[in-house]
Amino acid sequence: MRSWSIPIFCAVALGACGGNNGGKDPGSFSRIVVDPPDATLSLALGGQVTQPYHVLGYHGSTKIDITTECELSVSDPTFGTFTNGTITISAHGGTSEIDALCGEVQATPGQLTVNLSGSIVDPSAPPDAGTKFGGATLNPDPAKAPVVEYPIDGAVSPRNIPPIEVQWKAAGNDLFHVALTSSHGAIDVYTANVQQTLAAKDWAAVAGTAAGETLKITVEGMVAADPTQKYATGATNLTMSVDNVDQTAIYYWASSAGSIMNQVFGDPSPPKEVKGGCTSCHTVSRTGSRIGYSRCVGSDCQYIGFLKYDGVNQVWNEVINADNKTLPGSYTAFAPLGKPFTSDDKAVALATMNDGTLKLLDPDTGGEVASNIAVAAHDAGGQPTRKAMMADWSSDGNTIAFVQADSTNGVDLSGGKIATMTYDFVAGKHQFGEPHQLVPSSITLSNGTYTNFFFPTFSPDNALIAFNAARLGWRNLSAGQGATPGQRLMITDVNGKWVQDLTALNGGMVDGNVTWAHWAPAASTDYYWIVFSSERDYGHEVTRTHTNSKCVQNGVLQCKQIWIAAIAKDKVAAALADPAAAIDPSRPPMWLPGQDPNTDNISPYWSVPPGLQ
Repeated sequence: MRSWSIPIFCAVALGACGGNNGGKDPGSFSRIVVDPPDATLSLALGGQVTQPYHVLGYHGSTKIDITTECELSVSDPTFGTFTNGTITISAHGGTSEIDALCGEVQATPGQLTVNLSGSIVDPSAPPDAGTKFGGATLNPDPAKAPVVEYPIDGAVSPRNIPPIEVQWKAAGNDLFHVALTSSHGAIDVYTANVQQTLAAKDWAAVAGTAAGETLKITVEGMVAADPTQKYATGATNLTMSVDNVDQTAIYYWASSAGSIMNQVFGDPSPPKEVKGGCTSCHTVSRTGSRIGYSRCVGSDCQYIGFLKYDGVNQVWNEVINADNKTLPGSYTAFAPLGKPFTSDDKAVALATMNDGTLKLLDPDTGGEVASNIAVAAHDAGGQPTRKAMMADWSSDGNTIAFVQADSTNGVDLSGGKIATMTYDFVAGKHQFGEPHQLVPSSITLSNGTYTNFFFPTFSPDNALIAFNAARLGWRNLSAGQGATPGQRLMITDVNGKWVQDLTALNGGMVDGNVTWAHWAPAASTDYYWIVFSSERDYGHEVTRTHTNSKCVQNGVLQCKQIWIAAIAKDKVAAALADPAAAIDPSRPPMWLPGQDPNTDNISPYWSVPPGLQ
């Protein structure tokens, strides 16, 4: 008997203990849950809060703690981090799932809610400002209520936009309470100024808490010497997208300063100068490694130059200097990697020449590259019956969008038509197809008929083309007349089945001198993002009565500034499915933080920062 008892005992022991990890084998439970299933925490602005979690496995009504057998995580990685079953949260409020993976078994997740709150007293305000507003009676007199001037009501912002400056009209008050509220956030700011910008960390907490919903901005005002009454208007609504637009850079021309500037999106540091010397009409390759530009040389306009980024020494080298006057032209467009070349060591660029023709150039030598572009862009004999200019290359390299114009000096134009043509690189030859006019020759809106179309630009997925529309020639260069042609943005699908005015982006049916659009190259969830230049007011910081005189000398009514707008992907998808049902997919824009409001900032081009290609 003894010779049989020992093996039987060992088999039972192994099955009960060693074989299923002390009864904690995740596959043996009827269900596994995260505990607590629901938790609500309060997070002070600038502070942190923790919440311990356990993972419980159930055998019927019997539960076993199997936390050590599982890996806990939070669905929103920006929310917090886990250490030994405890999550530490300091970044922002909101809601998120708490997940647990036990071997190959996924536990039923828990729900975590974090409510962010805080109070900030600006040095300009008295320390007891919160008490003053808390004890005051709300007076409904609208004439004495502060009015929010920026952000624009209904605007949509990327989640990771740098801190924005809230601006408002004082309406006779000298002490203010700014309330920033969302479903899980309540931040109070007290100041004696008529604008306020949060510190970067505080703003990131506010924006992260409101991601995916509306951030409500309310400003109350009072006269500090009589704190019994306070005044307020309704909230300004700012939608904070879940989209993070990161690892990208916006290159723009500060024309009144004569420099190309580089602003890395999401970086609160000031923009950097890429090239001075009145370098304008620039474009940037999709890899961020090449820039094409043009400039006037003395009184002789315009000549093309090319820059190439040296990643080893982290500098831009001017491989073709426009001052040498070898390439009389203006706009350029680079072919994307993969078509025709798989390496940045070689490249080709389509250039607008001053005679209104397109040429294919080698941006390293300035030499013309053999192709049929002269025939393709004009008539069968290659004669310029129409001018060709302002080319843009699709991200897949298969299509060129460009402008066929009635007349041009190489920069300005009239009678522009948006056209497309195919491109291929076969057997070492660059082949362009027959042009196809994409957009009607005239489009009538409630404020007039638009007959001049220019600056086409492909969306990153090549589904859309944004372009400019004007009622007259592109520009009136007389001082203070820049907006008169009525430039605004429209979009079309790449097959030209529908055209849609971006009314919300343009600021309504007004002349805002909206130009130079380009799309963000980064992938996004809710929106396409588009950058452009406009003369619209930036709160009270840039208006027609408060603007730098150097900007007006450039032929504008006020300093043009760089703006970013959201184009709703769901509305675009609906229009692609049924062009007859197309509606405006745009929302009011956001001012690009960090730029100088005292310069005329135009021609924004969105690519990636040098060194990240």
